[in-house]
Amino acid sequence: MIIKKQVIFNESSKRFKYMQYKKIKKVDMIDLNARLNRTKKLNFYNNAKIIIFFLTFLTILMFISLNFNP
Repeated sequence: MIIKKQVIFNESSKRFKYMQYKKIKKVDMIDLNARLNRTKKLNFYNNAKIIIFFLTFLTILMFISLNFNP
């Protein structure tokens, strides 16, 4: 009686990398929305600061140019 050799698959070997299940971290939607809202607010305030800075710079430049006209 001939006994067949048993084949053992080593799942951690490089040959079977494609078969391994990739664990995906689950994200809490409430936490994600809170972080997105926070970044939206910060971006809005940063943009408002930049716009106000350039508008004040332009008004100062305008007053300087008006004073030097003969």
